[in-house]
Parts: sequence; C-alpha cells; structure tokens
Amino acid sequence: MKKMDQLMAELGFNKNAPDSVKEAFIKHLIKASTGVNVTTPSEKKEIAENPHRVHALTSSQQLSFAFIDEETKPSSRKKAVS
Repeated sequence: MKKMDQLMAELGFNKNAPDSVKEAFIKHLIKASTGVNVTTPSEKKEIAENPHRVHALTSSQQLSFAFIDEETKPSSRKKAVS
C-alpha cells in the first residue's frame, strides 16, 4: 500500500502547495472511492473556532417548484431571415 505523499508525487502534485489544497485533494479521493464525506483538520479547526457559524440540518426537506405554462410571444427584436 502506498502512502499519500507517494500517490501525490506520482500524480505530479506540487509539494509546496498550501495544506488546504492538499486536504481538498485527499478529501476528494476519499469521497470518490468510498462515498463518505470527511472533515479535514482545517475544517475541524474552523468549526471549533467559530461554532456560531455552524448550522445543523435538522431534517431533510423536499424542494418543490411551481412551474407554470406561459405562452411565449415572439420577440420584436428578432428579424426574419429570408
């Protein structure tokens, strides 16, 4: 099994990239391979420092849209091509 730094080097990842970029890449790999959302260390730190900014979802809600049929009138700006 390869370590993350080996995988990142093979993919041409910049070693000098910011930690947030590295975390985002690893988070994407985990999500793509397992389907699980993970919280990165910087996200955990941000949540701990700013708990008032975190909004907990209490329940899921179904979105609904009221699409109505409207007659579309031809635009006067369009010119007929002959």
